[in-house]
Amino acid sequence: MAKVSIIIPTLNEERMLPRCLESLEKQSFGDFEVIVVDSGSEDDTVAIARMHGAKVVFEPKLGFAVAKNFGAAEAVGEILVFTDADSLHPQDWLARIVAHFAHKEVVAVIGPIKPIERGIIHMVMFALTTGIIPHITSFLGFYVAQAPNQAFRRSAFEKVGGYDERLRMLEDNELPNRIKTTGKVVFDPSIWVYSSARRYEQEGYIRATMRFLGAYWKIYFKKKAAAEDYPLYR
Repeated sequence: MAKVSIIIPTLNEERMLPRCLESLEKQSFGDFEVIVVDSGSEDDTVAIARMHGAKVVFEPKLGFAVAKNFGAAEAVGEILVFTDADSLHPQDWLARIVAHFAHKEVVAVIGPIKPIERGIIHMVMFALTTGIIPHITSFLGFYVAQAPNQAFRRSAFEKVGGYDERLRMLEDNELPNRIKTTGKVVFDPSIWVYSSARRYEQEGYIRATMRFLGAYWKIYFKKKAAAEDYPLYR
């Protein structure tokens, strides 16, 4: 039985998925399985996943939270790691994550992301929003988490019911802030991954930021689900 299950939601990711899976194949920590949750890809996503030895499961209902919960239900690992198909992972990524879970009080591990695409704007925005701000807020007990770079102890994940499937966005941020009631959440700035800035290139940082701020307001202040349709740039 694999110690770690890596869960990747996909929809038409034939262009990005190969590099993601290749980076996982080079991990220094080897006791893991990869589960690709496909939501109806019409390209070669499924064939590519299988070619790289991933377990492929199908969840036709769209939604990141839905796909990730479905993958978690199919997983066998005691540590559930979630990432995206458009992400690349350093060789010691899993090893660093697993090391934190050696401490029984740790129930979640999160880290920053760096942009795959070049450009000073991408570098500055990613450093600020996924590194500097999350590092500061973590000391205040609020966690700004990123979908391509988070892991949970399976027992805690199941105890709180996994991702909130009512959420169309910020499901990756809401879960760490809910699961913290069961134990310790670790933000480790040294555990980073590369991820694509394509959604920001298509939507723009100003528009995307305003939409995220609106979702934060609804979820954490108005206590309502962020029900807006979230564009799937996949």
